Amino acid sequence: MRFLKLVSVEEAEKTLLSLAKPLQTEDVALENACGRILAESITSPEDIPGFDRSIKDGYAVRSADTLGAGENKPKLLKMTGKIAMGENTSGSIGEKEAKYIPTGGLMPAGADSVIMQENTELLGDTLLIKASVNPGLDVLKYNEDFSKGEMVFAAGQKITAQTAGVLASFGYDPVRVRKRPRVGIISTGNELVLPSQTPAVGQIRDTNTTLIRAFMIERGADPVFYGIIRDEAEALTPVLSKAAAECDLVILSGGSSKDERDVTTKVIEKLGKVLVHGVSVAPGKPTIIGSINEVPILGLPGHPASTYMITTLFAGPLLAKMTEASEKTRMIKAPLAISFPSEKGREDLVRVKLNQNGEVEPVLGKSGLLNTLVRSDGYIRVPAGRDGYEKGDIVEVFVW
Repeated sequence: MRFLKLVSVEEAEKTLLSLAKPLQTEDVALENACGRILAESITSPEDIPGFDRSIKDGYAVRSADTLGAGENKPKLLKMTGKIAMGENTSGSIGEKEAKYIPTGGLMPAGADSVIMQENTELLGDTLLIKASVNPGLDVLKYNEDFSKGEMVFAAGQKITAQTAGVLASFGYDPVRVRKRPRVGIISTGNELVLPSQTPAVGQIRDTNTTLIRAFMIERGADPVFYGIIRDEAEALTPVLSKAAAECDLVILSGGSSKDERDVTTKVIEKLGKVLVHGVSVAPGKPTIIGSINEVPILGLPGHPASTYMITTLFAGPLLAKMTEASEKTRMIKAPLAISFPSEKGREDLVRVKLNQNGEVEPVLGKSGLLNTLVRSDGYIRVPAGRDGYEKGDIVEVFVW
C-alpha cells in the first residue's frame, strides 16, 4: 500500500480540527438536557436563596439566649408559634422567645440560628434549651448559595445531573445548547456480519461499529449507521456520498488489508479530497483524514483496539471543537512498574493499567485483540523522539 506521506499525530490532529465547524444551537427542555453542551454562559438571575431559611427541623432562636445551656442546666424560652412551609412571612421573635420551624422554612426576624429538636424539650409553651448554638447554625443565609448576576456556568460546559439541578433552581427551562454532532458510521469489509448474526468460517462479527457508536453516544453525539459495505468502490461511493451529505462527520471503519484501504482512499478522492494518508503512530498508522464538501472524513484501521485508540485520539477532540465543549481530559501521573522499549520515529499509544501499588503496567497485546481494552485503565503516549521508558519514570496516563 502506498502512503501519501506519514505525518505526526500533532499534524494529523491539526488537519482534522481545521475541518471542524461550530454546530448551531437549539433550545431543549431541561429534563432532556443532561449530557448536552451549554451554548451560552449562565449567570444567576436572582439571589438564591431569596430569604434566610432553616436547613433542619427545629426551633428558630436567638443564639445569645442559648449561651451556657446544657442537659443539666437548660435555658427556658417562650414558644410563640409555628412557622408553616410556604408562608411569605414568619413574624418575629424577641428576647428569650422561640418558634418551631420546619426544614426550608422562612426564618423569623430576630432569630439567627436553629436548634434541633433533639436538644430541646417542650413543656406546654415553655421550651427547654439543653445545648448552646452558635450564630448562623443550620441557617442558609440570603444569597449564600448564588448571588444575582454571578457567573455560574461557562459556555461549553457539559450539563450533568448537578448542573441540571442548579439550572432548575434558576428557572432555566428550556436551556440553550449546541446541537448534537450527527456522526455517520460506515463499516467496510467483505468478511463482516452483524453482531446478531452467526459468522460462517472466514467471517467475523462487526465489532467496530458498536465500539464507535458507543463512543459517540458517551460523548453526546448522534451516531447513524449506514450499514456494512463491501470493499468495492461501486458499493462504497453512493453510501459515503449520502453520509457526507447528511452528517457533520463520517467515520469509515475497516479496511485492514492493502486493497481495502486503497478502495477507501480512491472513493474519498473521487468525492472530495484526502488530506492525510498515514500517521506516524502505533497503533493506527493507516489512518485516513479527508473531506467531502467540507465534511470531515475519518478512516480508521480495521483492528478493534486500533479503532478505539484512534477514535479516542482524533474523534474526541473533533467533537469537542464542533460543540465548543470545554473538554476535560482525565489524566493521572504515576510511576512505571517496569521498563519497556518504544520505536523511535513514531508515537506509541500504549494501553496500561494501574496495579494495586499505584504503579503503571503496560497491557501488551496485538492491535486485533479486544481484551487489551477491557484489561486496561487507559493509555500513555510515548513521544516519537523517545525509545521507551525506564522503571520508575513518572508517566501521564490518559484514563478511558
